[in-house]
Amino acid sequence: MRDLPNILAVARREFLTRARTRTFVFGTLILVIGVVAIAFVPVIVSYFESQDESKIAVWSTEAELSSDPVATLDALLNAPTGAQVPGDSAGQGFTVTGVTDLDEARTGADKGDPTAVLAIERAPDDELTFTLYTNGSAVGRVAQLVRQASTAIAIADRLDRLGIEPADQASLFTPAEYTVKWPDPARTDAPESAAEQGSSYLLGFGMTILIFMMIILYGNWVAMSVVEEKSSRVMEVILNAARPFQLLTGKVVGVGAVAGVQYLAILVAGAVALLIQGPVSDMVLGNGGGSIELPEGLTIGLLIEFVVYGVLGFMLYAVLYAAAGSLVSRQEDVSQVVMPMALVSTAGYMIAVYAATGMLDIRSGAIVVLSQVPFLSPFLMLSRSAAGEVAPWEIVLSIILLLAAIAVSLWIAARIYAAGVLLYGQRPSLRTIWRLARTGM
Repeated sequence: MRDLPNILAVARREFLTRARTRTFVFGTLILVIGVVAIAFVPVIVSYFESQDESKIAVWSTEAELSSDPVATLDALLNAPTGAQVPGDSAGQGFTVTGVTDLDEARTGADKGDPTAVLAIERAPDDELTFTLYTNGSAVGRVAQLVRQASTAIAIADRLDRLGIEPADQASLFTPAEYTVKWPDPARTDAPESAAEQGSSYLLGFGMTILIFMMIILYGNWVAMSVVEEKSSRVMEVILNAARPFQLLTGKVVGVGAVAGVQYLAILVAGAVALLIQGPVSDMVLGNGGGSIELPEGLTIGLLIEFVVYGVLGFMLYAVLYAAAGSLVSRQEDVSQVVMPMALVSTAGYMIAVYAATGMLDIRSGAIVVLSQVPFLSPFLMLSRSAAGEVAPWEIVLSIILLLAAIAVSLWIAARIYAAGVLLYGQRPSLRTIWRLARTGM
């Protein structure tokens, strides 16, 4: 406890120095604006889609089709999708009309009105052929949706020519009974849907990248702060008032507090943007924005894990960044000396992302073991938790191992820091780092 006053004094100085810089203020402002903009992406997309209605003209040589191609195409194209954004309650936004002059319709499509022209003709083998005239992409949204609708019209025509009544045609396309179950007989819960899997991926990916950015960005801040004081010889004065351990811990706590303030501002801005998304959607689009719900899989427990692993992961890496910064005297050398920590954190981030996206089996023994490695657990445990593939005891064990690793790293880093801050004009080698970690001098 004797170290606490000096640690807090160093942390306070570090916090005020960083928080008052224009870089921090403008950086935080830009991040807040970016988060708010991302939160309103669905409303923005809906607004532009509502302003850009697709018009499809239908020209056909077949007047005796069993079903009206205009009405059929309109119903199929404007069928509601399963994943609508606020304000997209009116389907896909297509207007389908019939035309009698193909040449005139093609001339209009060339000028952008209508968006496309669908020509329906009968081939010599009695099959319907469909030609879409458009300036848009052949693999774009309009072309793909019209192709799907054309296939449905062609199938209905074939069934009609085979003498199958319309009532019987509908029964042919009744979906078969199909279920998906876990291979483990003991599991009776339903497997995740595509939406749930996508939500788990986004949660795991989003939280992992936030922790990765925190470690890389603010870890470099810690290292740069040490080098700045060392290069200006301020360090020699400070060491007369505080021990190296106190300086190291205070710097990590101070920069961590700066990181916490910035991330809190981002999270609050994002939460407020989500809460007002409905009213803004109602005002901009002229209809109900719908209720705002937390993303599927986002729980209070997962948020607590994010905070715990974020803080512990930052502490683990930050003490090593500080020790690394003490080994060099020029800011130009910082990137080189912190490279090992950057590579390890990048490896943990990439493994976590691959596991979350299914490129690696998140249930494999290798991923389970790696998620307990302190330098990797802040990334992997969040991905596994978001996917629901982690037991409570694994979380507790990983936190205990993280705390133990922080204590060991702090002891080693303090010994390197104590001697490193007084080294000038020497390029650190592995032998030097080992000697400093072993003897502290």
